[in-house]
Amino acid sequence: METIRSRSTAVFFVAIVLAAVLRLPDLALRPMHADEAVHADKFGTLLEDGHYAYDSSEYHGPTLYYLTLPSAWLQGERRYVEIDEVTLRVVPALLGVLLVAATLGAKGFLGWPGAAIAALLTAVSPAMVFYSRYFIHEVPLVLFTFGALLGACWYLQRASALPALLTGVCVGLMHATK
Repeated sequence: METIRSRSTAVFFVAIVLAAVLRLPDLALRPMHADEAVHADKFGTLLEDGHYAYDSSEYHGPTLYYLTLPSAWLQGERRYVEIDEVTLRVVPALLGVLLVAATLGAKGFLGWPGAAIAALLTAVSPAMVFYSRYFIHEVPLVLFTFGALLGACWYLQRASALPALLTGVCVGLMHATK
């Protein structure tokens, strides 16, 4: 059993590193997609004005934009004209890596080998890699959905405040994202 756990831990480590290697390099290599540009404009308004006005008839919620603020601040960017593709795209890329790491939370349901394989498959999934390199809301939504499912499963196994809190926070973030 310990050998399986050791090998699975190694696979988790490899999956997380592989996820980072596939998601983080050359984020500015391709031009911004129209959807990304719209989101960049919304983010630029938040960056400069300090607030986000939600319009329920169009666009998404503010989660991605607020998660991107630290990226801009760390780059010393305070105005819309200063932001670039890397500032924007690094956030979904890091969230994509976090999603791979979060599969470790499923080891209680899938076992160590199953969770390690899930991490590896998520790390190399063409769709997950592609969308993790886009400044769009899908990857945060998937991460928060996975967190809500993990929290709900943990709660069903052993009811306590922590999994209920995780589930509630993730469901709230899902709603605020989409």
